[in-house]
Amino acid sequence: MGVSFAYLGGRMTEGYVADFSLALINRTGAYYVCRDLVRGLPDHFSAIRYWRFFRRSEPDGLIRKVLGRAMLMELRRLAQGDRWRKSMSSHGDCKPTVYLDPLYVLGNDLSSADVVLCHDVGPITHPRLYDAGTVALYGSAYGKIRQARPGMVFVSYASLLEFVQLYGRDYPFMRVIPLYVRNDLGRGDDRRPKDVEGRFLLTVAALETRKNLNRCIEAFIQSGLREQGYTYILCGPRGNAAKEITELVDATPGVNLLGYLPDNELRWLYRNAAGFVLPSLLEGFGLPALEAGAYGLVPLVSQSSAQTEAVGEGAVSVDPLSVASIADGMVRLVTMDPDEREQRLVQIRRQIDMLTLDRFLQRWSQLLETRGVDGG
Repeated sequence: MGVSFAYLGGRMTEGYVADFSLALINRTGAYYVCRDLVRGLPDHFSAIRYWRFFRRSEPDGLIRKVLGRAMLMELRRLAQGDRWRKSMSSHGDCKPTVYLDPLYVLGNDLSSADVVLCHDVGPITHPRLYDAGTVALYGSAYGKIRQARPGMVFVSYASLLEFVQLYGRDYPFMRVIPLYVRNDLGRGDDRRPKDVEGRFLLTVAALETRKNLNRCIEAFIQSGLREQGYTYILCGPRGNAAKEITELVDATPGVNLLGYLPDNELRWLYRNAAGFVLPSLLEGFGLPALEAGAYGLVPLVSQSSAQTEAVGEGAVSVDPLSVASIADGMVRLVTMDPDEREQRLVQIRRQIDMLTLDRFLQRWSQLLETRGVDGG
């Protein structure tokens, strides 16, 4: 029997609590996935928790920023201590809980009845790609997960295998539920961003070290495409490599950094680019490459990674540590003959057709109803 939705008179009835503390500090792809999950399966969640607070709607604006900063301060203290602090909420005894990011197990009790969604274990396997504070926080969170051994859900087999190598297999269940391409992708009017003209390659990503943007910029120079009239456009929110990437862009003719763009301008870029470039050093799943394919762009991704798991054989795969390999891949994107391009896009569309929001929600619903005992 499935769990039911109820939050009446301050009293919780049977059901999972969704810990959506992620929403206080994150507006990347992981946030939208988790938002769709809690909105799409209301009958499975008796309440939604944002750090210490249970709310019917997400905190927004200044309230979100203040709560997010306070939460991070507390998480840093918790990560440095020996004892795990219990939830201060009057509803702290409501279990089981679905944690939509491993980090937020730090502020609450954790048991084998709970479920933790893991996008990747990057801060543990690739600590040089993150700041020291993030590495310490996730190290403490995964240490607590290893002790409590809750049910685990992963967005890719690549992430599951890395987790198993670090923390073993002894958990109530370990499931892979792949992500999905949004139903509304590409809908709506578009608008050309200011100062964007001619032919260009496109990268949409946060300015983070793990996105490998410095090598991409160097590869664009090495490719000779600028001399053929192409530019290289980067857009996305700031991240831990923002200063480094901004300085490199400023010093590199033919490369434009547009920052975070509204949806209509982003749609224009996708619809008019010559190819999509993201040979990332680490991805939990590889959704950006699939989304590019939905717009009709052949993506350039890292070989033997979660990206290739997501997008299949349709992408152009390169060695992300080799500037020459990335440069060759860029040239291939713009010189590919129409037949090969269409064949690749057909393969990507097949992947997209299998990775829908409905299927994502169905698999989560089945897991929560059965506590993972059906094999997922």
